[in-house]
Amino acid sequence: MAALAVKLLLFFAVTVSNCLATHNILMIAIDDLRPEIGGYGHPSMHTPNMDKLISEGTMFRFNYVQQAVCSPSRTSLLTGRRPDTTHVWDLWHYFRSVGCNVTTLPQFFKQHGYRTAGHGKIFHPGHASGQGVFPKGDDPPSWTEPYFHAPDNGNFSKHDIAWHTPDQPEENFPDAQIAAAGIATMKKLAKEPNGFFIAVGFHKPHLPFVFPKNYLDYYPEDTIKIADDPYPPKDMPEVAWSNWGELRVYTNVAAMHLPQNISKDMPDAYAKELRRAYYAATSYTDAQIGKVLDALDALGLRQNTSVVLWGDHGWQLGELGEWCKHTNFDIAARAPLIIRTPIYEQSHGIAMDMLTEHVDIYPTLVELAGFEAPKGLEGFSLVPLLKDKAAPWKNASFSQYPRGLPQGHKADERGDHAMGYSVRTAEWRYTEWVYFHNKTLTHDWSRNVGTELYDHRGDNGTSFSAYENQNLAGVPELKSVATQMQALLHGGFQVQLERVRAVHGDGLSAAKEQSAMPQVRSERQHRRHHHRVYTASRVV
Repeated sequence: MAALAVKLLLFFAVTVSNCLATHNILMIAIDDLRPEIGGYGHPSMHTPNMDKLISEGTMFRFNYVQQAVCSPSRTSLLTGRRPDTTHVWDLWHYFRSVGCNVTTLPQFFKQHGYRTAGHGKIFHPGHASGQGVFPKGDDPPSWTEPYFHAPDNGNFSKHDIAWHTPDQPEENFPDAQIAAAGIATMKKLAKEPNGFFIAVGFHKPHLPFVFPKNYLDYYPEDTIKIADDPYPPKDMPEVAWSNWGELRVYTNVAAMHLPQNISKDMPDAYAKELRRAYYAATSYTDAQIGKVLDALDALGLRQNTSVVLWGDHGWQLGELGEWCKHTNFDIAARAPLIIRTPIYEQSHGIAMDMLTEHVDIYPTLVELAGFEAPKGLEGFSLVPLLKDKAAPWKNASFSQYPRGLPQGHKADERGDHAMGYSVRTAEWRYTEWVYFHNKTLTHDWSRNVGTELYDHRGDNGTSFSAYENQNLAGVPELKSVATQMQALLHGGFQVQLERVRAVHGDGLSAAKEQSAMPQVRSERQHRRHHHRVYTASRVV
């Protein structure tokens, strides 16, 4: 009898230990990464580590950001709210200072007892993430651990040329240092009883394209071509265009004295150089991703860690005559998203064609960790799609981009800028550029300065420009399509949220399925509730 009692005690001790084991989150962010990855249907790209992650998880083929520039996009993802709610449309304003002082994604985990650690570029650095409010940026309320930035000795961020290959060992490059720091933190927190949320943010392939020279070997010069569809879309409104000032600031590009009108300006020879350098920088970052993922496995953490990898927006490499981001074109608004979780084996090796958005990431990670999402999020958990790739889902995604008013339109008391609001469905992209007032922060649908309609029927996600080379907004035969898309755009994202909530409820399925002993899970959540009240008393 005594022996049986000992066995039972050991059994229940192991069972309780397993149920109390928290679910870790590893988030990998990549700056300016467009979905030109081997596993996204581009076999010429050397991205073996991202390809492997895709084969082991779910690749979201048609994932869209809320605004195609760094800080607004990252702020939306990390707060779970869209730019018109965060009031962040630029690289300067800090969301907590402009009316959106909410709990961020890493801060949510911090409030629930997790150790949270950031490395590299997660929030946009500097003033946009709190420098001035706090001694440093990177939103200090989000983290329990000291934030890590790689030192830069000047070899890696020069503005004289847009790409170069410093003669330095790879381990000296900033992103290699970020990977090493992320691995060190993972080792430190591997046995953390309350779990970890580790964010590792890589800078490349952001300009300048800087990487070890050997990565060019994957892309021989004679294999590089200029972009397909290198000319601006026919009948595109002027306001839709960006003159890619981010690239023109580099001394060697400025010396070309390229015209800034709407045209194909970049010389073909240099366009090929830039494309080759971007690809090599992407492969360099892929190698750093591999180091981090290998370390996760070596530490035995795969079975209780969900991994999410995302780019903060797309990037134009000469397609449609554009470079950089800063537009509402599909190539700028579409970004990679890969999720690998041990919770749903049916999600492994899946290519998902449903329309998803960056604001969906916050509620997804919260649910995968077994928690209920906070109120006010403007996306929906992707867990229903991880469970069943054919689950009912949203039929539209939304992006936007601000502009100055185009020629012929004057600022007045009702509007002093333009805002381009764009909606993407499986078959169409529709955009309206309308007056926006920077003081009242309101837009006026009745004051239109440009409309775009692009036909995406047959789009499998591998072309970056073929479906947006002609604006069809003025085609009489498509008037009914434009009318339907306008109604979808004006109806807004709320309609889409209600659509999925009507089917999937409040999004708690992962929490229910993770634990075989709900009473133990409930007790754990009860303890974390008290921790949340304590931390929340310091930062809202």
